[in-house]
Amino acid sequence: MGVSGAEHRFFMKRIIFLLICSIALAGFSLHVQTQAARPSVLQELASTGTAREAEFSVVGTPKISEFFGKINQTANARVSLEGRSAPIQVRYAGALKFAAGSQYLARLKISESQGSQKQSFYASVVGEPVLVRSVQSTPFETVRSAFVHATSAIDLESKSLVLGLAIGDKSLTPVSLAEDMKVVSLTHLMAVSGANCAIVAGVVLFLLSKLPIRRFARAAAATGAIVAYVSLVGPEPSVIRAGFMSVAVIIALAAGRKPHPTAALGFAVLCLLIIDPWLAVDYGFLLSVLATAGILVLTPAIYQRLKSRLPKALALALAVSAGAQVFCLPVLLQLQPGISTYSLLANVLAEPLVAPVTVLGILACSVAWVFPWMSMVLTFLASLGTWCIAQLAHFFAALPMNTLHWLSGPVAVGAAILLAVALVTSLRIQSKWPRLVAGGVVVSFLASTLLAQVPIQRVFGHWPPKDWQLVQCDVGQGDALVLRSAGQIAVIDVGRDSRLIDACLSDLGVQQIDLLVLTHFDLDHVGGLSGVLKGRKVLQSLISPFDDPRWAASNSLRDLSEIGTQVVVAEEGTAGSLGSAKWRVVGPAVAASQIEDSNDGSLVISWNFEDFSLVTMADAGERSQQLIASNSLSWMSRLSDTKPLILKVSHHGSADQYPELIEELDPKISLISVGEANNYGHPTQRTLRLLESIGSKVLRTDQSGSIALSFDPSGFQYSTSGRG
Repeated sequence: MGVSGAEHRFFMKRIIFLLICSIALAGFSLHVQTQAARPSVLQELASTGTAREAEFSVVGTPKISEFFGKINQTANARVSLEGRSAPIQVRYAGALKFAAGSQYLARLKISESQGSQKQSFYASVVGEPVLVRSVQSTPFETVRSAFVHATSAIDLESKSLVLGLAIGDKSLTPVSLAEDMKVVSLTHLMAVSGANCAIVAGVVLFLLSKLPIRRFARAAAATGAIVAYVSLVGPEPSVIRAGFMSVAVIIALAAGRKPHPTAALGFAVLCLLIIDPWLAVDYGFLLSVLATAGILVLTPAIYQRLKSRLPKALALALAVSAGAQVFCLPVLLQLQPGISTYSLLANVLAEPLVAPVTVLGILACSVAWVFPWMSMVLTFLASLGTWCIAQLAHFFAALPMNTLHWLSGPVAVGAAILLAVALVTSLRIQSKWPRLVAGGVVVSFLASTLLAQVPIQRVFGHWPPKDWQLVQCDVGQGDALVLRSAGQIAVIDVGRDSRLIDACLSDLGVQQIDLLVLTHFDLDHVGGLSGVLKGRKVLQSLISPFDDPRWAASNSLRDLSEIGTQVVVAEEGTAGSLGSAKWRVVGPAVAASQIEDSNDGSLVISWNFEDFSLVTMADAGERSQQLIASNSLSWMSRLSDTKPLILKVSHHGSADQYPELIEELDPKISLISVGEANNYGHPTQRTLRLLESIGSKVLRTDQSGSIALSFDPSGFQYSTSGRG
């Protein structure tokens, strides 16, 4: 029976009314929470920069890392000042470990957060905090601890995956495994999702179906099990979304109605955004919702096309993986400009193992406290599957061309959205012409992706040139410079994306790094460190003297410690050699205690090669450059007047430059490492005009891709990889 026009109009009016009400409620919730998060006392302290004694309670599990006995922590908390309470992020480096739910007293230096964050302020702990009140372990924490203990007999990789698949605990995952799973897009396996909640609810409903109890009682028991499981795992956005969706389905079943998965997803998303509007800017939440939507919308259609050509189990695995990845693609390309080559195959092979491992892991967790021996048996059985998943990740990550590099920025996102729409159209629309147009879009996307792997310069310009001495790697909005002298290699910063720096070093044939310089710990300079360390030996590392409490700093130091490289905290005057080249640290030109921020703490280094000089400026700002210039006689005299000079321009060509120093250096070539169509306006016209006025040749990675330089009797020769 068809639906009349009047019924359709009534339905659409109801949908529009509900949507308007939901948006209004979310807006009101955002307004109330924003105002509550910005009390005047915190605004005043942030503006003055003065430290103030205050009490705060830790909310959720803090992020903790350790290096040489020094603990660095970042914790979400609620601070109490003058009778007002507000959410805040607390950062602390010291011996005391924060515990979720505990209350502390400390001197806090308040600063205002940048960008869209739930916490409008963050606080750095000055001195040592004092524990005011501790919170006893909850039953859920006791169960988690018992489960972790039950996994102690299996190897670390298998153990970490069992914990991840069962309860979303990724804290024990080795760096190498995490990186390989990221490369082949298997990371989502360790994120608790609707599948986990479905398993929990399904087991409870199955067990209760054999008992003579009413339908609503069974639904209540299943809902209670979901709530308990969410409490056990922790209040992550994806977990809460999955929990809400599962409860919606259970309620529909209890009411005797056929559950509509997309309606349940919409209900969950609306409820969560009303409760916590900040989830709208959470990438993890967005990817979770998109993956679920892709499975619901695309999987049935893909499965129908494949089941007649493939075994049904294989067809279903392919359909689920493809549906999720297509919908997530626009966001993933925004985060990293590349597509995992073997993702679909890796997921198809891993997917049959996921359900048994998850069921065994959840059962092991359920009985860990009461029957630890049974939990150990179940975790061992689960580890057989997780060992296979780990080997799949390692195998596919080690294959050549494991990433298809593509466009970046808004163009990439727009194209990926067009692809998703085209695939949905081709699979779900029966009309001939829309399907043909959609198919053409899909083919064009695949063709452009393949062409992007072989830029025209690489075909005809023989990239990379054999005689390269310096290469500015194209790592997007970040820095990564590779130097070679007499067979020895130096890498200065590693960009944000591990895949991009790994690809650049692989192109250059770099297997051993004699000197790794991390100029400072901004994410666009150290975020890709795992890509450098993957399969390569690093003999020595230089780091900034700035005492950086951020997560990126502690993680980077931990990774360097794990591979046993020698770490040297560099200061002005620290010097050494690279093959036949000599180098010397010339900045920061102040004592470590006087450095105010990470950019001012950047390592600025002068290099003397046989045929040219080089100055790498990292992200040193105008004030820092001015201090370096004031000491110019102590280092610029070592730069030969007869050799041409190359300048690695500071901070991606930002306006924060000291013109007098650049004019004094008078670089023949200026290198700018900058992301295509970045949101920062880099490089600025002010800096470009300055370099143009002194006759410097400007080479930019956003225009040319990676840039290789060499020197011969005729002068500098350069070659570029080209932009895909």
